[in-house]
Amino acid sequence: MKHFYSYLLFLFTISSFAQPTNETCATSENILVELTSNSYTFDINSAALINEEGCPGSTTDYADVWFDFSMPVDGNVYIEGSINWNNFALYDSCGGSLIQCGFGNQFYNNLSASTNYKLRVFRPSSTASNTGFQSFSIVAFEQTTNDTCTNAENITVTTTQSTVNFDIGGSDINNEEGCSGTTNDYVDIWYDFTMPFNGNLFVDASINWNNIALYDACSGTEINCGNTNLFTQNLVTGTSYKLRIFRTVANADNSFNSFSIRAFEEATNDDCVNAENLTVTTSATTVNFNIGGADINNQEGCSGTTNDYVDIWYDFTMPFNGNLFVDASINWNNIALYDTCNGTEIDCGNTNLFAQNLVASTNYKLRIFRTVANADNSFNSFTIRAFEEAANDNCVNAENLTVSTSTSTVDFNIGGADINNEEGCTGITNDYVDIWYDFTMPVNGNLQISGAINWNNFALYDSCSGTEINCGNTNLLTENLTANTTYKLRVFRTVANADNSFTSFTIQAFEIINNDDCASAETINVSSTETTVFFGIGGANLNNEIGCDGTTAEDYADVWYEFTMPEDGDVAVNGNIAWNNFALYDACNGNQLDCFSASGTFTGLSNGTTYKLRLFRTAATAPNDSFKSFSIVINNTLNTQDFGTESISVYPNPASSTVFINTNETINKLQLFNLQGQKIIEVDNRDNMDVSFLKSGMYILNIFVQDSRISKRVIIN
Repeated sequence: MKHFYSYLLFLFTISSFAQPTNETCATSENILVELTSNSYTFDINSAALINEEGCPGSTTDYADVWFDFSMPVDGNVYIEGSINWNNFALYDSCGGSLIQCGFGNQFYNNLSASTNYKLRVFRPSSTASNTGFQSFSIVAFEQTTNDTCTNAENITVTTTQSTVNFDIGGSDINNEEGCSGTTNDYVDIWYDFTMPFNGNLFVDASINWNNIALYDACSGTEINCGNTNLFTQNLVTGTSYKLRIFRTVANADNSFNSFSIRAFEEATNDDCVNAENLTVTTSATTVNFNIGGADINNQEGCSGTTNDYVDIWYDFTMPFNGNLFVDASINWNNIALYDTCNGTEIDCGNTNLFAQNLVASTNYKLRIFRTVANADNSFNSFTIRAFEEAANDNCVNAENLTVSTSTSTVDFNIGGADINNEEGCTGITNDYVDIWYDFTMPVNGNLQISGAINWNNFALYDSCSGTEINCGNTNLLTENLTANTTYKLRVFRTVANADNSFTSFTIQAFEIINNDDCASAETINVSSTETTVFFGIGGANLNNEIGCDGTTAEDYADVWYEFTMPEDGDVAVNGNIAWNNFALYDACNGNQLDCFSASGTFTGLSNGTTYKLRLFRTAATAPNDSFKSFSIVINNTLNTQDFGTESISVYPNPASSTVFINTNETINKLQLFNLQGQKIIEVDNRDNMDVSFLKSGMYILNIFVQDSRISKRVIIN
């Protein structure tokens, strides 16, 4: 019985750990190798351990599996084995010559098309049972035709960037010198070109495993060498150069298999003495430049430290006393201003430069410079503009304005103001340019200033070096100013915005409003005849309060009215636009009866009762001079002394297309209102109304007959 159990255990062991079918060269698994990468998995865990040679020179217990493939082209094969416990050996046949052996990733060169090769994958006993990383990828590279200098591929180089795609995986491996003077195993390809003019060359290979070297001839002098990109200067027109692209073997199969190449013609203004002359005016002028053709110099930038820069130079004569703004758009464009060649640096920065207090008729030198790494970058232009000295750039020289209750527009020149590190609105300091105005307030009331854009800041003071009354950007509404009092107005911007557009603002005074609280409400009469009420609200005080009940408090300006109802009924108000809001109260500090914007109807009002009507706007719309009127009218309760409502019927109700009115009386007019009091339809002398285009819901239909009005509720489906 023991023998029977042992036999079963043996069978179980064999079935649980079946040996791979390709653990010998004779039973190798055939795989397809192509010019695109293919991945293959293997099972080495159950392969038998055999004491044999691995890579030449040592023997130990190894488990191995075998593959074979036919080479699709003359060229190289790259295997990515993912981890160093995967070893690979390539043979020309079973029992034949070892071509190459190693672990991890392997690169085999000079393989022959249509030839069958044997690939052994093996692990030592210490990792043979590891279940991870049991796969590899394999790809073939066709033999390159330009992998020696004598077979260099010719390319055409111009001032326009061109892209060259390459296949470096098919190159021979050579142990040779790179850029640093030390040797390594490299694959390389070669190009030659003729320089179209005297100047510089930029090669961008995008990634640091792409190395680039430039030579004057095959086996000649190395002119320049580096990785990722290469900027080479002082090349000669009509001369042929050799360009080598090379990688270490470990990176031979990597991506980024292209480079761009571009020539830059020698810049004629790449030193100060050959500066190009510019004409600078009050209008922005665009200057296009070629900096890629400038010489590389190790010199000082803005910060006091040196670097390898390319630079070009300009000079100009300042047309008047004032400031200069140069906008170079991007931070790799650096700008420096000097009083003369080899003179004093006046200002220096990147992206843009604002230089102040330049002198009329004086010549200045302008340097545009970049680091070598950015020499070929885009944004090859700048704008330049002069700003005449502002006469009102301090409070004591404030320009006088005439302010009235009508809107006035003030155009300003702030680019010519001095830069000062001073306080803005927030209590913190910054570099600002500012100009000043003063004015005398024509009335007791409020002042509205509109600067259109948020880089226009405004501050109002009671005097020079006095108390700040108000401060803000874009728009500024200041309350409770006093008639016949002089105020100081500061308009200011950060230096970065000094040259920006929107160089004007509007200013307007609003006389104080007498009815801007409920206690001083203005009395108006309401009747069945529509009355138009004109109002002023720009001079009303701003209060942080609730508009319609249930809404969030915000800053509102409001004016108040009161009226006494001459009869029971409804009152319709039309304010024409949504920024006119209306709320009705039963008393000051009383109950809000109803509230709406634009237009609506206050319903169920009682004869002899006095009501308080609040008209209010947000702070943003209070100064607006438009739509400063509303109409008010009583919608009478039915006058039925001559006939009853039963003499008129409406059908169908509910309706979906047309409503008909049945009556023996002559219909003068039909009006349809929604429940918000807005009139939707009005028709004259008809007994029907088209409602097919209306949304579903309840509406109020007013029917005018003789001297009376009948109201009916109508449901639209």
